[in-house]
Amino acid sequence: MDKRLKNIKTVLLIILVLSAVNGQRNMRGKKDLKVSNIEQFHLLVSPQASSETGKIKLNTHIMIPSFSLQFVKENGGFESNFEARISLLDEDGQQIDHKSIQETLNAPDYLETVSKSNWFFIEHDFVVDPGKYTIVSEVLDIDTRNSGVREKKVDLTKYTDGLNLFPPLVLVNYTGSWQGGEKLMASYQNEIKFVQSFIPIKITGNVSAGDYSLKIDLKTSDGEPISSIDTVFTTSDNYFNHQLILPVEEMHGLRAKLYVILKQEGQSEKQTIELKIKRPGVSSHISDVEEAMDQMRYILTSDERSQLSKVKKKDREDLFYTFWKERDPTPETATNELMEQYYSRVRYAIEHFTSFTPGWRTDMGMIYILFGPPDDIERIFMSSDRNANQTWHYYRINRSFTFFDENGFGDYRLTTPYITGRAW
Repeated sequence: MDKRLKNIKTVLLIILVLSAVNGQRNMRGKKDLKVSNIEQFHLLVSPQASSETGKIKLNTHIMIPSFSLQFVKENGGFESNFEARISLLDEDGQQIDHKSIQETLNAPDYLETVSKSNWFFIEHDFVVDPGKYTIVSEVLDIDTRNSGVREKKVDLTKYTDGLNLFPPLVLVNYTGSWQGGEKLMASYQNEIKFVQSFIPIKITGNVSAGDYSLKIDLKTSDGEPISSIDTVFTTSDNYFNHQLILPVEEMHGLRAKLYVILKQEGQSEKQTIELKIKRPGVSSHISDVEEAMDQMRYILTSDERSQLSKVKKKDREDLFYTFWKERDPTPETATNELMEQYYSRVRYAIEHFTSFTPGWRTDMGMIYILFGPPDDIERIFMSSDRNANQTWHYYRINRSFTFFDENGFGDYRLTTPYITGRAW
């Protein structure tokens, strides 16, 4: 009996050790590393001057692209059903106010359902006191039951009585088939076009009754002037809202800065925002060519690396466009789909794999950028979360990659080095 009991204890001990070593062996699908479409909506929050003394208007927008929703065939067309909610929370996370809607959208053809330039807009204004708040937006696809959440924190504590200048808004036209065509509203990416004769800008703030001046300067990232406005206004109110037109010509680079100065009776307030310059064929995920060139390291050929090492700094931007032009699968269109996919993966890697180094520089980031989300993930957790490893399986290319976290800090390294620099 004692021997039998001893054998049972031994077996149990072995099971316990194996459990501690293996933890949970979990096979999971693409959802681990792939954002579902419903999550690809945008939340815009713009603090603006209010007509109510001492108050601030928080203008909020949910922008839902049609491709993020599930459309099903219905009555000769396509139909999508969803619910959306915008909530205002105080500094302690308590809900103060909210707006909810349930909507059904109808599209006549399939192309409209997958369009990346067709939007549904939900707008709501919250009028608040100066303070700290959180805006939470939620969208639920009723057909799939998939949902997405976005939130933004806003600190309005400095906007008390007196002279106030809120961040300027660059306005663009968005197309919304379900709400009467184009809608002029704040750009969610502060984006302007490479060739644009003027830029609509909304400037809002608080002043005293009388004269006040606004000076607006648009400059390149290197500080070279592009355009400016310097004008004086008169008001009998304690707030202002102006929509101004800033004339521009062709711009270089991918970034610019907008400077706004408000002056009245010897006082002044300043605001600065960075703008993205949208160039045809350049991914919207790119804001700095030098950084984007560095992030290209995984797909540059030996000849391209040699070219890059010899070119002068001022010519690196042109070389970057040349590299991607040669990789454009549809040169007849304005979008380089391969570049868009590549830098979308770079962005995902930064958001999900950053630890001691930027996510795109990590081994996991490299494999994700090159091959996208794995078909399956196998995880093995060791005791105390140390010495964990993951294996990413790509059945479509018959490859697997194993990453090992030796120190338990989430710094996963490939167990077998992968040689990059191949054509992509």
